[in-house]
Amino acid sequence: MLNLSEKQQQIVDFTDGALLVKAGPGSGKTRVLIERIKKLLLTNKRSKILALTFSNLAAEEMKNRLLEDQAVEDYIENVNVGTIHSFCLDIVQSRGNLIGLGTELVLFENNDDRKKMLADIFLKDSELLRLLKSKEKPEVFLNECLELISEQKKNFVSPEVYDGNEAFKEIYIEYNEYLKKQNAIDFDDILFYAYRILTENPNVTKMYTSIYKFICVDEAQDLNFAQYEVIRALCGETFNNIMLVGDENQSIYGFNGSDSNLMSKTFVSNFQPTVYVLNENFRSAKSIVRFANTLEESDSVSNYFYEGELSAHELQDEEEEALFIIKNFKTLMENGHSDIDHPLDFEDFAIIARNRYVLNKVEDKLKDEGIPYYFKKSSSGIEIESEFIKVFDLSLRLLINCKDIIHLRELCKIVKVDVPDTSNSCSGMELLELILKSESHKVIIEELKKFDEVNFEFGKTLKAVADFVENSTEFQEEEKYLIFNDIEMWQKHWSKYIMQVEREYRSAISFRSYIALGKTQDISNDKGVSLLTAHMSKGLQYEVVFVIGLSEGTFPDYRAVRANGKEMEQEKNNMFVAVTRAKRICFLTYPKVKVMPWGDKKNQQASRFIKGLEIRTI
Repeated sequence: MLNLSEKQQQIVDFTDGALLVKAGPGSGKTRVLIERIKKLLLTNKRSKILALTFSNLAAEEMKNRLLEDQAVEDYIENVNVGTIHSFCLDIVQSRGNLIGLGTELVLFENNDDRKKMLADIFLKDSELLRLLKSKEKPEVFLNECLELISEQKKNFVSPEVYDGNEAFKEIYIEYNEYLKKQNAIDFDDILFYAYRILTENPNVTKMYTSIYKFICVDEAQDLNFAQYEVIRALCGETFNNIMLVGDENQSIYGFNGSDSNLMSKTFVSNFQPTVYVLNENFRSAKSIVRFANTLEESDSVSNYFYEGELSAHELQDEEEEALFIIKNFKTLMENGHSDIDHPLDFEDFAIIARNRYVLNKVEDKLKDEGIPYYFKKSSSGIEIESEFIKVFDLSLRLLINCKDIIHLRELCKIVKVDVPDTSNSCSGMELLELILKSESHKVIIEELKKFDEVNFEFGKTLKAVADFVENSTEFQEEEKYLIFNDIEMWQKHWSKYIMQVEREYRSAISFRSYIALGKTQDISNDKGVSLLTAHMSKGLQYEVVFVIGLSEGTFPDYRAVRANGKEMEQEKNNMFVAVTRAKRICFLTYPKVKVMPWGDKKNQQASRFIKGLEIRTI
């Protein structure tokens, strides 16, 4: 077993009873969870353990880390590692008959399939059909019904106990019956039906708690209401050998209703667990976590093995900011650091920014110096930072495929209009003319109308859009900055595309396919200094981190500043994550002046996140 601190060892040795491990960055929470599972396997050789995570990737990583230890390989079959949804789906498919479901259930996860079912329900009932026809936009009404059904299921409200609109109650009942007749369930049913099976059949709960002597839940700060209630139901009235591990400050995604209070308050109230707070940091140095804690107004970690270094710097402009990074990189590569016990390599460094375009000048300097670097990207073919170009991209998708309901809804959500009725056959351009009504979006309509699949020249379209934005007064400076950089990125993809495809074979569909397949991406060997956005950095660790572009309106993002509320809390979490990627050294920088793509110079203020620090002027 690996060397553990005294407190970590106490958690690993913990046997019976409820356990809550609250841990800050670098405190080894996942390591402790893995080591405790190993200890339970070796000391309870006939007992099974259920380990629940939130993604297939996390589950696979946990399995691999367990398999690395030969001491437990003979008992590895006693651990069931998986996502909460996969475990619940198994319950529903194997025990659904107990609540009136059929065997060999089929999962309808596709929203179009659900909509078709709902349309059939209305067609078969004269009263419901009359209701549908009375709506000005029947298609929108169907979508609203599906969203409301989903909302009720996520809150475990069955149609029988729903006490709202009577017409909707009937629709909800018929929808569920229609699914049952097809021996099907939808995605929202997985947790709801698993919860019902467990709460309505105590013998099933007893069976699971007799099979699994211990339940462990990783990243518990991300639990939502339905997930928590299923786990609670699984434990029944008497089972108490449950372990939750998490960090309230480590979630940067507010989707799916996740609420860290379910871990830190509700679980404590329901199970009265023994609570451990891991306040030793094995990854990040004192100076780094001390600053990170000011962002979250907490002090989750108080004991450190390294002092480390964190400093804030004001540079004249982005050129000077990039040169500052190169200078410090070279110094550390040559001389090392007293808190780092090995020679530094390229892979020990990361440069993190709020959006990818802040990294442009640094990329140029790294190229000039011959320093290998790797820009970590998402799996999608193209990344867009501005809302305007997102609208442009979605419009292009709909022009190519007017039946693309997924991107149609996404576009309508951005521009804040109802999803138009697409039941009657219409072209992509007809859809766009129904949706894009604002003055700023008229250029998109005008330019896409000029599309000629026989002589496809996307470069001209990009130039026309850029000219419009440059001369428009409708965009804030920061939005224009992102738009121009997005257009430049599109132009790079287009340039790579036309180098590979002869003129007569170019088309919008072909262009998008090349992007999706990665054929227009820069070739990278995935080695060297890491360049990342804050969102892409979660879960990664580096000896030295530069968090750059820390000016008000950039980090925090101007849209979050404008919206305030939850958006600003999200920005704080983004900053927390970015800083805590550093194990030993963290440089925080911002340029006083930013040169905009159209040539103007913008004076900048230091980000609110670093105003409490002594900012060194270079």
